[in-house]
Amino acid sequence: MKLQRVRVSALCLVLALGVAAGSCGNGTGPGAVDAGNDVPGGDVPDGAFLTDAAPRVGDHRENGADGAGDAVAHPSFAPLECPDVPGTTKTLREKAEFYDMVARKWHLPVGQDHWFSVRLQEDLETFDQVDMSDNVGSWTAMYSASQSFRYAVTKSPEALENLRRVVRGEHNMMKITGVPGLFSRVMINPSLPGFPSAEQLAVWYPDCDLSVGHCKRFNEVTQGEFKGWWFKNDVSKDEYAAHMFAMAVAWDVVDDPEVRGRVEDIVLQVGDHLVDHKLAITDIDGKMTLFGGMMAMGVDDFPGFDAVLSLSWLKLASLIGGQEKGAKFQDFIDDCLLQRNGVKECIPGEPPKPYTDYLGMVGLDLGCKTNWNNHNMSQLAMFSLIRSEDDPMLKALYRKTLRKQMWEADDHPMAEQQKTLYTMFYLINKDPKDPWPEDAARDALCTMKRFREHKAHFAVDNVSKYETVCTARDDDPMTDFVLPIEEQAMDNYLWGGNPYELEVDPGDPQLVESPEDYLLAYWMGRYYGFIGPDM
Repeated sequence: MKLQRVRVSALCLVLALGVAAGSCGNGTGPGAVDAGNDVPGGDVPDGAFLTDAAPRVGDHRENGADGAGDAVAHPSFAPLECPDVPGTTKTLREKAEFYDMVARKWHLPVGQDHWFSVRLQEDLETFDQVDMSDNVGSWTAMYSASQSFRYAVTKSPEALENLRRVVRGEHNMMKITGVPGLFSRVMINPSLPGFPSAEQLAVWYPDCDLSVGHCKRFNEVTQGEFKGWWFKNDVSKDEYAAHMFAMAVAWDVVDDPEVRGRVEDIVLQVGDHLVDHKLAITDIDGKMTLFGGMMAMGVDDFPGFDAVLSLSWLKLASLIGGQEKGAKFQDFIDDCLLQRNGVKECIPGEPPKPYTDYLGMVGLDLGCKTNWNNHNMSQLAMFSLIRSEDDPMLKALYRKTLRKQMWEADDHPMAEQQKTLYTMFYLINKDPKDPWPEDAARDALCTMKRFREHKAHFAVDNVSKYETVCTARDDDPMTDFVLPIEEQAMDNYLWGGNPYELEVDPGDPQLVESPEDYLLAYWMGRYYGFIGPDM
């Protein structure tokens, strides 16, 4: 996914949700939202990389590798195979160990709890400065999910420490806005080395004046817990999709009271925000953010796409809130999004219609003009929606939508895109009666074997190498086949990008993208059994 970068001068400014994940222990319970240290960067370790503990034992396969089986809360699968691709010099495990090591060394800068691509010094070993992205919240959330799975597999103290840190960071990204349930895009302490200064942040968006009209800018906090920090407003549904996916994963597989307490508070606040604001993500100025309309008949996206996201996030809030705290969200789902209790007008300007009626209009079949960001968001939302839904008819409908609208879309279906993460999503959540996609399953592992051992920018020119057959929605050239992962121009979250896009990158070994993509696919694969511990 292309980062929307801005540079100032020389500064280069990045579930199987079926049951609770076990006892939270020590009497704090899942409501302990203030557990642990809230100071950003408060748990920064000085020690070296810790070797993971032994993998989980006791997994069983109710239905083998050919289907999850609805009775299995955490389905397990046989390892995938890709015998014909030798892969890189490092094994899958060795690549994960390297990326987990540099996560702490480079991508989680000391003094804060968020996840960045970075620029290194000339020695190519030492952190120099962060590479500012418009979607830091999204990438932090994807890394958060990777560490949830890593901790569930290994019980590594380092994985838990990383997870506590970034979940605290996600929590703070909401708290800093002062609006319950509203995330910021990024929060910055300008006094930290390698971050833009307060003077630079103040003029980052020179034409934005929130007193005149809604716009995006950096906002200084002048009092309270985050005094001296700055945050960017105008959050989009991209960030929410990532955060809510990460929360769903953590709630399902992590038993730590501090993590679960923060997850509960984040998800319930999001649920309240959506219900209270009639599915409009509402910014600090009281106006809906530019890409914050979650109502099916909004103007910024396809009806089925927004329906999947809204159903997913509110179902998660209902599940986590339980009978007492979740009733508000389940009632909104039943009364408004499903119209189960008679016709009820809930969303201003929107006809009272079940959101399930829109699921045939997800909008991922637009050929070269498809929005690959929407591929990512719908995949994240559908994963947790299917895993959390306990109504058999709804689960069957969601599985059908996953297959027909996403996996087998008419144009550029996910089945052919060789994106390991989303293939795993499909294998976990598909209807057990549907055939096992042998080719796609093999390609998922082959992609991991081909995945580069380092995420520094390398020189690539696919425009000269391959024929352009059409242009993408941003007018970039595209070909008609999936580029192998090792030939795609370097970016931070490769699963979310357009794998048909042709790019030119002169290369820059000092610019290193964050590895949340590999880490999430690897540790999720380990958790569900797709990747064995010795692979």
